[in-house]
Amino acid sequence: MRFTEFESIMNSLGIDTLAEIARALNTSPQAVSNWKARDQVPYHIANKINNLGNNNSDDIITTQSETLSPFASQKNDISISDILIKLAQQLKIILLAPFVTVFLTFTYVLFILEPIYESSATILLPENKGNMGGFSGLASQFGVNVPGSADIDLSSPSLFPELIKSRVFAERILIKIFYSAKFQKELPLIAILSSDSSIKNLDNERITQQTMIAFQNMVQFNNEGKFSKLIISSPEPEFAQKLNILVLDELKSLNRFFKSQHVNEKTTFIENRIKSVESDLLLSEKLLRSFREQNRQLSSPALKLEQERLARNVEVQKEIFLTLKQQLELSKIEEIQGASIVQVLDRPNLPLGASNKNIKFSLLLAGVLGLGLGVVLAFIRSFVNNDNIDERRKLRKVKNFIKKKGSDIVLDRRISGAVAFLLIIGLPYYLGHKSSNPVYFGMYSFNFLLINIIYILVLITAVCFFIYSTKKRNY
Repeated sequence: MRFTEFESIMNSLGIDTLAEIARALNTSPQAVSNWKARDQVPYHIANKINNLGNNNSDDIITTQSETLSPFASQKNDISISDILIKLAQQLKIILLAPFVTVFLTFTYVLFILEPIYESSATILLPENKGNMGGFSGLASQFGVNVPGSADIDLSSPSLFPELIKSRVFAERILIKIFYSAKFQKELPLIAILSSDSSIKNLDNERITQQTMIAFQNMVQFNNEGKFSKLIISSPEPEFAQKLNILVLDELKSLNRFFKSQHVNEKTTFIENRIKSVESDLLLSEKLLRSFREQNRQLSSPALKLEQERLARNVEVQKEIFLTLKQQLELSKIEEIQGASIVQVLDRPNLPLGASNKNIKFSLLLAGVLGLGLGVVLAFIRSFVNNDNIDERRKLRKVKNFIKKKGSDIVLDRRISGAVAFLLIIGLPYYLGHKSSNPVYFGMYSFNFLLINIIYILVLITAVCFFIYSTKKRNY
């Protein structure tokens, strides 16, 4: 076997220098130097190398630990003092890691992180209980059990969290005027949320939907026991407070609107029903009067029974008519009242500090994570710089494998060719895509332009590697 082949095999095992080869084969460095000078490896050594695939490498390589004292195995036991020694040796990196994390966290939270202010209001919503009034009393007379709670409608307080985040509510809010410290003037909310001062209305459907999502992300409605809390988040504290006040006002207004709509529908239904029942009552009374005029003396049981039936029909129609009249008066009273059922306990406050900035907690968390990272890096660095020859040999072997396989992946014409082929197929789709909010070349947004640039650079790199690996293989 030639020495160059022998040396490459030993390098793959993580053995690089002649001295390490001599120790691994239990021979002298002078003998290995002679093999290199003659470019020839002895037969018994070559035979061991050739049988490497069938034998364990431990049969070929005699580790240095076998020549040490019989008590060497006891050194594998790790005690607390060993751990403390390792940590003391890497004290610099243990202290440096938390300093870096604390400094970066402090700088980011104090100067880079955009502050978010929260304005909250506490409101009381009544329980959703309905009252059927005279209808339940009338139904109970006929043996019909009517539940005391009414069906949920849009004026129900249980639907307020969904109502605040609805499209109808958002459209009423987006056209309201607010003062923006960012633009230094008063603008509609849709212009502030879209960062475009030229927008004045809801004509653009795409921008309207985007600003609706942005508004809904600013609003939180939390139930806390019997009270509910409305929270508005914004980068500007005054804007958050004013928006919270307007949201409450619009919530009351929309609630009154749905309540009035419901009452109007109820009133219209009752009035139409009164007309129908009144007509039936007049007809029943007319039939009873006609019967009595034609039969002044009731001697026959059949005539008495007919008179009772007609009188009973008149009484039923009269009861229904009176009940409907009562309900009509109640509906008119409810329509006149028209008050919102939203009761505000605490008005929206002006936030004094950012809700997303907690310097103490952030620094404490960064310090703990940095200290943990420093300890982990200390153990890794201590393991890499281990004095154990076997461990260092294994690490060099891993390094050689990673280097070799990494270069194989990059220079493999099949891999680079497949990647280049797929990227070429997808290139027309990426270049021909038009962003929903184009800024560059009338087609691409900033993010998608960056994606296309990276895409083209990767494609050029893959083609270059494919050409290079093909020429290298031909030569």
